[in-house]
Amino acid sequence: MSATTALLSIQQNVYAIAGPILIGIGSISCILNLMVFSKSTLRKNPCTICLIAVNLINFVNFYLGLFLAVLATGYNIDPSSTNIYFCRFHFYIAVVLGCFQSSFIILASIDRTLITSPDAVTRQRSTRRMIIISMIGISLFWMIFQSHALILTEILQFGPGYFVCYYQPGIYTVFMSYHAFIVNGILPTLLMIIFGCLTVKNIRTVSRVRPEIKSMDTGNMMIGRPATLRSKDQQLVRMLLVNIIAFFICKFPSTLILIYQHITQYDEKTSDRQVIEQSVLQLAFFLYYIDNGIDCYTNILVSKTFRTELKRIFVDAYHTYIRHRN
Repeated sequence: MSATTALLSIQQNVYAIAGPILIGIGSISCILNLMVFSKSTLRKNPCTICLIAVNLINFVNFYLGLFLAVLATGYNIDPSSTNIYFCRFHFYIAVVLGCFQSSFIILASIDRTLITSPDAVTRQRSTRRMIIISMIGISLFWMIFQSHALILTEILQFGPGYFVCYYQPGIYTVFMSYHAFIVNGILPTLLMIIFGCLTVKNIRTVSRVRPEIKSMDTGNMMIGRPATLRSKDQQLVRMLLVNIIAFFICKFPSTLILIYQHITQYDEKTSDRQVIEQSVLQLAFFLYYIDNGIDCYTNILVSKTFRTELKRIFVDAYHTYIRHRN
């Protein structure tokens, strides 16, 4: 068995076997996250609004992205490789949803930086209205900016009988390589790291600040910010930081492979090499979707608030079931 055949077999088995498992686990993760974040104790928080949007996007992505990839790679059922209109629409949705996800995580990071600031005026800028307006504006921007995918995506042949919905060869491939590296790779990762570090710095600063106590005839009055953040805000910060780390680990490899393809685009490549590169890229894209499906499980590990709310949901559901049964 040649290396090309072995790699194609691995790629097919990963999508055919692990793909449906990831869709199931990921769908449960998104649903549980939405149930917890929609609770009255959390849903009014600006950061939580972003996390709700991210989980909705992840859920849709499993069925408009990974599910179609499972059919195509795992079971050789790929309408995007035979229908140019479906190819372009599918590619456009995948690109837009990817930008939505990273942008909303960045918005959540900015909100956590604002809410942890020692300055009261800065903290007041963390509002639901500002987050919602920002999300709408960003969504419209990406939908318009990424409209090129509806025109410049083609069905290409990478080997004998091996057709793939991919970028139009030439200048558009160069553009999309830099686009993937900057818009989907370096820029969101860098912004998440910057705001994540600023948030950690703010938390450390706040924890060292002691509120002033002013004596009055009627008792004591506390002036300034409490020495520590509210537990709910601390838990959201912790969950967000873990999400950022998972985003970087799972999303960045596919970006590096696209950059490699750009650097080597003028090399003479055999059919086997093209198939190998495309197979490695497909495996990297599978890793890309893992981040979408593990948020709930990482939240359970790092957040007591999340565990408490999730336990309450299950207990309430059990009591409801018992009442209906009786």
